[in-house]
Amino acid sequence: MDKGEIQKAASVIKKGGLVVYPSDTVYILAVDPNNETAVKKLLAFKNRWVGKAISIAVLDKKMAEDYVTLSPNAENIYANLLPGPFTIVSEGKHVVAPGIEAENGTLGIRIPDNKNIHDLVEAVGGPVTATSANLSGRTPNYSIQSFLRPLSKKKLVMIDMIVDAGKLPRNKPSTVIDATESEVKVLRRGDLVTTNATTIISKSEKETEKIAEFLLNKHKKQKTKPLVFGLTGDLGCGKTVFSRKVGHLLGVEEKITSPTFIIYNEYSISPNPSLTRGGQDILKFLHFDLYRLSGKHEFEEIDFINQFSPSTGSGLVACVEWPENMGEENFKKLKEKTNYVAIEFRYVDVGTREIRF
Repeated sequence: MDKGEIQKAASVIKKGGLVVYPSDTVYILAVDPNNETAVKKLLAFKNRWVGKAISIAVLDKKMAEDYVTLSPNAENIYANLLPGPFTIVSEGKHVVAPGIEAENGTLGIRIPDNKNIHDLVEAVGGPVTATSANLSGRTPNYSIQSFLRPLSKKKLVMIDMIVDAGKLPRNKPSTVIDATESEVKVLRRGDLVTTNATTIISKSEKETEKIAEFLLNKHKKQKTKPLVFGLTGDLGCGKTVFSRKVGHLLGVEEKITSPTFIIYNEYSISPNPSLTRGGQDILKFLHFDLYRLSGKHEFEEIDFINQFSPSTGSGLVACVEWPENMGEENFKKLKEKTNYVAIEFRYVDVGTREIRF
């Protein structure tokens, strides 16, 4: 997004204006949550009563703690799930304008993994509201056209600026998690649903793909070493679905198939400025299936550990299915050579998987 447009939106918000703005999920209505006049305008636009909470977007945990008190549960969630498509509800510190916190004094915080939102909050110099751009009770909007269609002239004149980023991907609004008590509660289900700070629930291949995208975005920011996802779990629980999605997100254009009978597949990736790690192009994706390997000599035959040479640096990403078969010595060497992310897939029932990381 154009930097000048972000600065203009920030200026409008700092003056008490209402801005329609693209997020990582849907279009949102952004105002200064510390400005009582702006908040009243937002509530009037949405036909929303005071007492139904409005979430806010912040830069990081440090900024969040200016507005909420984090429980141990919330601390864990911030460490493991954020930035990401989650709204974390905590006890508010009652410093925002009336109408932002809920009737019970709680406040929802978002730290989106989205540069446009990050840059806007940074330009404003404080949080902005992150409520979806719709009238209360209506569906969220993924385009400005659908947002504008039902609005009356009275509503239209309340909008001070619209930032049109075109049609957004159809991601669901963020998952809302109540982290005020000893057990987390999911108040609204989005694309990713968690039962604790290190587990996400999948009920379909599409949801497993969403989880793969979330975890790749979270960990590809690590630098200097190859990035390796070690995928454990029973046959048919989603490991290959996860691996295939990672490859496609990295830019692999050819069909990604399970390498069960040939042990591993190597895919070259064309340089792409949006697919870098630490400034280095991601040039290779490796997909291993170690199900049929057991002996040390078999790993030596495929030169397994040397596939992750330090010379490849952060330009290599790999998915390794059945890493438990590599043995303790290989596992220790792999962890030394790479940024290793352990992911466990577990059946809950026929249609549900727990993906723990």
